Amino acid sequence: MKANFKFLYILCLTVFVGCKTGDDLYLSPNDPAEANLATMLTALEVNTFANVEGELSRISSILVQHSAGIDAQYNDIQNYRITEGDFDNSWEGLYTGTMYNAKLLIDKAGAESPHYAGIGKVLMAINLAIATDLWGDVPYSEAFKFDEGIRAPKLDTQADIYKSIDNLLGEAIADFQASEDDNLFLPTGDDVMLGGDVKRWEKAAYTLRARYLHRTSSKVSGTEAKVLEYLSKGISSNAENLEAIHSAEGGALNQWGAFSKSRGGYLGANKLFVDRMLSKNDPRLSYLLSKTEEGVYAGGDIKDADISSSISGLGIFFGIDPKDPELPLLAANYPIVTYYEAKFIEAEVKKKQGADATTILNDAIKANVQYVSAGEQNGASVANYSAATLQDIMMEKWVAMYNQSIEAYNDYRRTGIPALVSRPEAVGAELSYTPKRYPFPKTTTLYNPNAKLIPMDVPVWWGM
Repeated sequence: MKANFKFLYILCLTVFVGCKTGDDLYLSPNDPAEANLATMLTALEVNTFANVEGELSRISSILVQHSAGIDAQYNDIQNYRITEGDFDNSWEGLYTGTMYNAKLLIDKAGAESPHYAGIGKVLMAINLAIATDLWGDVPYSEAFKFDEGIRAPKLDTQADIYKSIDNLLGEAIADFQASEDDNLFLPTGDDVMLGGDVKRWEKAAYTLRARYLHRTSSKVSGTEAKVLEYLSKGISSNAENLEAIHSAEGGALNQWGAFSKSRGGYLGANKLFVDRMLSKNDPRLSYLLSKTEEGVYAGGDIKDADISSSISGLGIFFGIDPKDPELPLLAANYPIVTYYEAKFIEAEVKKKQGADATTILNDAIKANVQYVSAGEQNGASVANYSAATLQDIMMEKWVAMYNQSIEAYNDYRRTGIPALVSRPEAVGAELSYTPKRYPFPKTTTLYNPNAKLIPMDVPVWWGM
């Protein structure tokens, strides 16, 4: 049975690397040969991998200046030439390919198989958060009511969406606390992320709950104590990180690495990021990036009209062999929610409470260095703050979240850190600012009158 799930996983991920549509993995609830909890869960997890580490992450990476867009559509993104047509496939992947399948899984599991239902709710929360964080007010409460005749769902406010996300995670935690005997079916190998380990799923849910509640802290007062409570019950080491699971086989590759191999030269490291790493003699540099043909680490300068293509690409952390980038990709999982992110959140909350967050910050940096280097580095050389400021915390988090760029982009729009200098109009930028949101997809604005175009300089509800 495990071999069958492994084949389905590789097939699913191959679909997503090979093309951008999300509904290729739709599982019909009317086909009993397809619509069982096990196959639904595997497809749902793989769809989530595509949403977390795929096109939306690459675009966010350019906007938050982890990456520099050099060629093809990423040159357009680098020049802030961002249109409705850029997001049709990603939106379809989130809604039809993922969240609708999550709803089917949750409904099918029901009260009879709460462990399956709980995983479905966590994955629904992750994907719903991606949608609302990038677009603001989005469909949810009416989004999956096709059978009720709703073809143009209303947009729920982002404040209400965040309440729904918290409710989903709270319900998932309760589901995970059910005993195995209270489950008609139990997830095992079909859960490619955690193998049915609901204790780890519960910890991930608590950490995600802290992440999302913390994001609303500028709009919702008194969140600090609850965020710290959730963190105390959440992920407590790198061994408990929730990851997109990848191998070196077939289509089950790290999607950042696979994109880099298939479309080399489209984007590379940003000068701002590389210079920061070099200035600190940061041991993560050789894991995150590869050297140029000249044998140095270099980033693309977005102030240049023609951004150099002789810049660093991805490193072994994303599956690129540093000895020979032309060799096949290595196995490289992708982080979704982690211990080091939890520590950065804790440090930020503590600092805002007026406490000394220095030790927490240093622990967060060490955890990230150890994770990125697979334990080869301990991080002591860069985790050496003696009086951490909020600027220190957020800058170090920006470094640690390299190419986990949706989250880094969220932090930037929430705090204004780092203080990014946008690409100048004089060298090709079509906007005078870094976009603060994504435009709704063309197919959405065409067919749903509730979805209106919003200028990209208008922040989302929790943003600034």
